Amino acid sequence: MARRSLVSEEESSEINLSPMIDCIFILLIFFIVTTVFVEEQGVQVHKPDAAASNPLDDESENVTLEITAENKILLDDREVALADVTAKVKTAVSGADTPVTIRAHEKSDHGTFVAVWDAAKRGGAEALSFTTVN
Repeated sequence: MARRSLVSEEESSEINLSPMIDCIFILLIFFIVTTVFVEEQGVQVHKPDAAASNPLDDESENVTLEITAENKILLDDREVALADVTAKVKTAVSGADTPVTIRAHEKSDHGTFVAVWDAAKRGGAEALSFTTVN
């Protein structure tokens, strides 16, 4: 008895790739169409160039607020409560052009920094700047 092969010699054993390619194109079009490009909102910080900065006069008063790693607020090396920052800045700032610098420790909370920044603004500080210390 002769054995017969299940696949006849006349049949082709090629795989038709057209449906697979169609599915890939449909998926590609789906992902392109459903992709959402969102510009995230945040605080815009405009950093000035070093050449554009004006040197500070030695005669000008510079008010420096410092935030320690423990989130304590210091003005002239004396601890100040957050509620008193507005009044202290108001008395220390002689004019709108008096520079106020906030020196925040790198381990201090951002919320404390923002609260001090807002309190200094309410106190009349127009020329605000900040630095980070270790």
